[in-house]
Amino acid sequence: MYIAKEPDRMEHAQNDQRPGSSVSDTTSVLPELDLSVIIVNYNTRDVTSKAVQSALDHRGNLKLEVIVVDNDSSDDSVTALRAAFPAATILAAGQNGGYAWGNNIGIRQARGRYLLILNPDAQVYDGTLERAVSYLENNPDIGILGGHVSLENGAQQPTLFRQVSLSSLFWNILIPNRIIRETRLFGDQRYASRARDTVQDVDVVAGCFMMVPKTVINTVGVMNDRFFMYSEESEWCWRVRQAGLKVCYNPDIRLLHYGAVSTGQTSPWKSVEIAKGHILFLRFSRGPLIAWLGTGLMTIGDLLRGVWFLPISLIKPRHEGARAWRARFAFLLGALIRPPHGQVPPQPAPDMLA
Repeated sequence: MYIAKEPDRMEHAQNDQRPGSSVSDTTSVLPELDLSVIIVNYNTRDVTSKAVQSALDHRGNLKLEVIVVDNDSSDDSVTALRAAFPAATILAAGQNGGYAWGNNIGIRQARGRYLLILNPDAQVYDGTLERAVSYLENNPDIGILGGHVSLENGAQQPTLFRQVSLSSLFWNILIPNRIIRETRLFGDQRYASRARDTVQDVDVVAGCFMMVPKTVINTVGVMNDRFFMYSEESEWCWRVRQAGLKVCYNPDIRLLHYGAVSTGQTSPWKSVEIAKGHILFLRFSRGPLIAWLGTGLMTIGDLLRGVWFLPISLIKPRHEGARAWRARFAFLLGALIRPPHGQVPPQPAPDMLA
């Protein structure tokens, strides 16, 4: 089992020491299932319904449960989902503590030997769940399994990533993201040099589909809910690899992903959260100094991009890209002085099972 060397890097594990946080403490008297599908919902009632239905329709011979955790939606999601899926477990968390926080509520309720973290805007195909469970059963050295993700237009979504590093942030100062993502140079950040039709071990798989054996969670812990959103899957994959297990991509595991329905494709908030996620990942995995250096590299990169975005901001203040740049640059300047430590996770509603 991985043991952190520094208290700050160990803080993510402290979540498991809170009352009621053990994965097994609420499930010991209930029969074990093959798979628990966990979906976090936030004002995405309609697409979440499709995700739940796809899991139920394509369960095959698996003994399966679906757990939906609602992060305090305002679209009457809880009532609608409970009415539509009486066999599913719909948990009203009472607050919005973010993606990892919501998933952890579901993880602690799960009875499956395997757990699937599934985005609300994703749908599985026939055979997907059975193949994934079978593959993990036959490969016990795998800690997290990801698959081939298709977008609505049929294109494959990039879902394989190398973990954030100072070198990747340095190259991003000089080279635009759209170029880095599509080339094998500059660190091969999205594994552009590798084929997508072969099984392979990677640093990180996207959080829209992550299947995990419960035994692995008992070893490395639940997701780090000091992340609100973005980079929580990177940190979880990092902990799994630190424990000597593999993070694996299997192209035979296929699903559909609509993408970003609850956050939007581009926004000032999203730009800030992505930057914050990078900093927190570096802090938890490499320590405060590396995180601060990474913040500096991102700040320099945004300063140089100001050559383009500052004139746009003056001419079109409401320009989406310019607004996102301003918000991110202001956040990074502040983060150099007061580095982010992550959120204090809220307590879920005590009556969330009602």
